[in-house]
Amino acid sequence: MRSVVVDIRANQRTGVARYGLSLLRALAERAGSVSDMGFRAIADAHQEQDVRRALAGTAVEVAFAPEPDGFVRRSPWLRELLAADAVDLYFTTHYTVDRQCPVPFVATTHDLSRLRFPEHAYSEESFTRYFGADEWACLQGELAALAAWDHDRDDPRANVFQRYFRALNRHQVAHARGFVTVSEATRGDMLRLLGVPAGRVDVVPCGVDTDLFRPRRVVAPAVPYCLFVGLAGPTKRFSWLLETWLRGAGRRGEGELVVVGGYAEQRPEVQELLAAHADVARTVRFTGRVTDDELAVLYSGAAALVVASVNEGNHLGPLEALACGCEVICTDIPPLRETVDGHAHFYGVDDRPALDGLIRRAMSGGLARKAAGFRVPVWSESAGLLVDALRRALATARTADGVDTDRGRGEESQRVRWGEGGSDQAGADSVAAGGE
Repeated sequence: MRSVVVDIRANQRTGVARYGLSLLRALAERAGSVSDMGFRAIADAHQEQDVRRALAGTAVEVAFAPEPDGFVRRSPWLRELLAADAVDLYFTTHYTVDRQCPVPFVATTHDLSRLRFPEHAYSEESFTRYFGADEWACLQGELAALAAWDHDRDDPRANVFQRYFRALNRHQVAHARGFVTVSEATRGDMLRLLGVPAGRVDVVPCGVDTDLFRPRRVVAPAVPYCLFVGLAGPTKRFSWLLETWLRGAGRRGEGELVVVGGYAEQRPEVQELLAAHADVARTVRFTGRVTDDELAVLYSGAAALVVASVNEGNHLGPLEALACGCEVICTDIPPLRETVDGHAHFYGVDDRPALDGLIRRAMSGGLARKAAGFRVPVWSESAGLLVDALRRALATARTADGVDTDRGRGEESQRVRWGEGGSDQAGADSVAAGGE
């Protein structure tokens, strides 16, 4: 039996984190029927409660990281754990892998927004604000170590972060056994932008927990509302959506934009927009983080979920909303056409009047009903696709030749064993509020 380690650590509690946890749960539930692979898991301390609940009653063991990684994946303890326990394959649901991973690996690429939209890449200032000066120094050190892959060093348009991210992706393409991605749209980007051979990319799409996300009986809200769910980073374009909402709020009369999670209210540009439209700012309500049950209720009572993204990998929000019977208004981009075509209301990426018109129809109850009949994808199907992908990676003759296995940064190794609990920081977010 081949040994496979599944690493679901994520920098924040976002869609990437939900993808990892949900996929791990579904994989663990079918582990008993997979005779050629044995699974173990790795998670961050702040994920401990959710992970133990997800793995309850299964035979999958889990090890918790002694400390969270920053943006840069540099884990001496993980290298030691993988090497000492004769692991055959390491799979991560995160974007990047420790450059010195000592065993064959498969990485997950959710999207390539940072390559498609380099104008939204971190600057030194924004990166340091979210992750700290020490992490920036680590990134610079990694860029120096990736010199052979840094083909953009003489490009004046590429800043340090862009050079690092591109070099790391080139390195991963050269060393990975394979890749998992969440949509055919992202798979196409990987083939085009990274030159990944088509046979080394498997699509394992997002699913929905239908025990949680289903139509709920709700009391009619006092005023109609539209929802925005998730982070508010540049490619999500929350500020653009908010400006559209605030400009049209007077014409729509009473109604709210309910913003769930993502720290959007802490962004300076959001605060400036609300101050500039103080007369209608009361129509925007920020809930902060909510439970899954609360989110399902919000979906069920909403006039529509509104998405303004210029790019996505798969996007759980529209899938969960449709599973709850909620109408979806979203940008006309390939990943969303792939996942919700025929059951969503699309508008052109820069067509603000079209978005405003759809919102007004939703708030007045005049939006055509498209959510009905949507076939909800489920995580058990995704887990089956993942097992197939891992089998292909194990069967390939490719090796991790050339991967350096020194201990990196000079930290002293921290030995972690399977089944150990997390640190005292359980329940804390991995990065500062506002990170992307």
